[in-house]
Amino acid sequence: MNAAVNTQTMNWAKYNIDGWLEQFGAWCETVRMKGGGLPDGLHVNQIYWLIQEVDKTPRKSKSYIKCEISDFEADHIQALLKSIFKSGNTDFTTKFALMCLVKNKVENKGLSKVAEETNQSRAQAAIMVSCARFYLAGHDKRLRNQ
Repeated sequence: MNAAVNTQTMNWAKYNIDGWLEQFGAWCETVRMKGGGLPDGLHVNQIYWLIQEVDKTPRKSKSYIKCEISDFEADHIQALLKSIFKSGNTDFTTKFALMCLVKNKVENKGLSKVAEETNQSRAQAAIMVSCARFYLAGHDKRLRNQ
């Protein structure tokens, strides 16, 4: 029997840490917007997604990030994040810092919102986000911190 072999390779140099996380967040939003389960396959989310695909005008919103990664790349980022969050070797503070980074970059929330959601000051949230970046750069040498 012939088995399909995936010959894709991940180009980690394509983005820095922030770029990968922002793109992963955009990919998550894209997947969420494509969701649905009615027999006709057209839900409000899917209609919105189709409109967004056709509409090529630049977004006025500062927070809009266009998804430019594939499912393959998103799977690698997701696996990286899961491996850290599920690891027994990673301490609570590191996971908390990574959670702050995910809220900031993947969920596209500002530092003030991250601080509010995690019950800390904006300065503390900024420090946590920076610490998480450096942790990821040290944890996985494929990621660049530019």
